[in-house]
Amino acid sequence: MSKPVIWARLSATARTRPRGLDLTAITRAAIAIADEEGLDAVSMRKIANRIDSGTMSLYRHVNGKEDLVELMYDSVLGELLHDLDLSPAGDWRADLARLARANRALHHRHPWVGDLGSRPSLGPNALRVMEVAMACVDGQGLTIDQMMDRVSTTLQFTQGFVRAELAESEAQRRTGLDEAAWRETIAPYLAQVLLEGRHPYMARIIEEADDHPNPDEVFDRRLAMVLDGLESALPTT
Repeated sequence: MSKPVIWARLSATARTRPRGLDLTAITRAAIAIADEEGLDAVSMRKIANRIDSGTMSLYRHVNGKEDLVELMYDSVLGELLHDLDLSPAGDWRADLARLARANRALHHRHPWVGDLGSRPSLGPNALRVMEVAMACVDGQGLTIDQMMDRVSTTLQFTQGFVRAELAESEAQRRTGLDEAAWRETIAPYLAQVLLEGRHPYMARIIEEADDHPNPDEVFDRRLAMVLDGLESALPTT
């Protein structure tokens, strides 16, 4: 039989949990390691070394990495709550835009969050974030599924945008070339592509596109397009 999720276990043992070494210290250490080295680098041994504890002592608090990831994710979602006004202003577009921008910033602070997949967490901060997100789109005459569609579409766009941003950062780390150096490296080949005349859209991209787009402006422009699409799907009265 599988064990209940850590949140159920914590609720059941809250009054009897031993003092001293606590989940907060363990979680913070795990997040710091993930921020520095990636999620795969997180281990009980590294956490124990960071907080000057015995590795086996940690297992009195968490069963393993699955528990750790739940704790880590819920902890960083607390930052998202801090960034947001917990009482939406009533303008669903503005409220969803604030949620998207805060979520983008969170993923940049903790890039490993994007590797966790889409399975929902049931931690206390995760539940509060969901309440805030759903409140952003309430009062529009929507069904619960339609409300979820608007929230999920906005967050999925944000996560995809951030994934592309982080991929560029990883490419720079891997190759040692920033975008300007990379463009210089491929310039001779691009010139050949232009001369061949077989890729007219690529030619226009090379000749007309902004060489140094502001990522914040690009994000806001594309987010507005997403919100326009969601607005067009609102029920008419």
